Amino acid sequence: MDPNSPPPPTDMRHGARARLRFLDEQAFWEGRVNRADLMERFGVSVPQATADLGKYQELAPGNLLYDRHAKAYLTTDGFQPVFGTPSAEAWLHRQATGVPGQNFAVEVLPMPRRELNAWLVRRVAGALRRRRSLEILYQTMEAEEPDPTWRWVTPLAIASDGLRWHMRGFNHAAERHEDMVFPRMLEIRGERAAEPVPRDEDWETLVSVHIRPSQDLSPSQQRAVAADFQMQDGIVEVPVRAAMLFNFLRRMRLDRGGRLIELANEADVKKVLRSVSTRYSRTGEFF
Repeated sequence: MDPNSPPPPTDMRHGARARLRFLDEQAFWEGRVNRADLMERFGVSVPQATADLGKYQELAPGNLLYDRHAKAYLTTDGFQPVFGTPSAEAWLHRQATGVPGQNFAVEVLPMPRRELNAWLVRRVAGALRRRRSLEILYQTMEAEEPDPTWRWVTPLAIASDGLRWHMRGFNHAAERHEDMVFPRMLEIRGERAAEPVPRDEDWETLVSVHIRPSQDLSPSQQRAVAADFQMQDGIVEVPVRAAMLFNFLRRMRLDRGGRLIELANEADVKKVLRSVSTRYSRTGEFF
């Protein structure tokens, strides 16, 4: 939060706080607010909208100034958001859906929808809560397993790699921890009390991945990349679970050439990957 910002309110009901936060963000992005904004967004009455605007001005008396010509409260040069600087990404995503009165284009690159069966997630979440094991028909992408097979798995966690949702669990037949992609779980037919499982070392281990601008870039380009990733002294450290390290590197394109960023601690990261690969009986290079 900006040190010049007024302190946000703490002793307030959820509804009132939501309306004041809306006023704060509307003023930040649009430079103006009025009672109609509150009435349209929350369905409140004119007196309630007036009271909310009055309360906001009490919290931040120097933020807004009423303009009779515009019939709205306009932000002043000294405006500071009460609830902290709002998320630019969240605001842009809202604009991309088409906001009434918007006179400029905002576009989000479309992505194919990935399957995520709510009933399946519900079943797995229930097993996690009640500490149960599930018999799952699973389709791997391994060449030696071209057809789906049944396996007893004890779910341990649910995680996303940024593109897909996985279930982290212990495969009792293979006697190892595995990541299972939800759409490849074709059927669940059995359930039983979960047996004790070994410690999931890869899940519990956090790896500090050090990322820096590619050394192939010019100094000016490196500074731009460092600013983009909010690097300090040319480095940003990202804690990643060892179990999800490969997925992270692939998502960040750190497993291929011609990139803007690279690993500053590549030797350490490779060591962890080799360790994970050994436990999973995987072969091959990740870089």
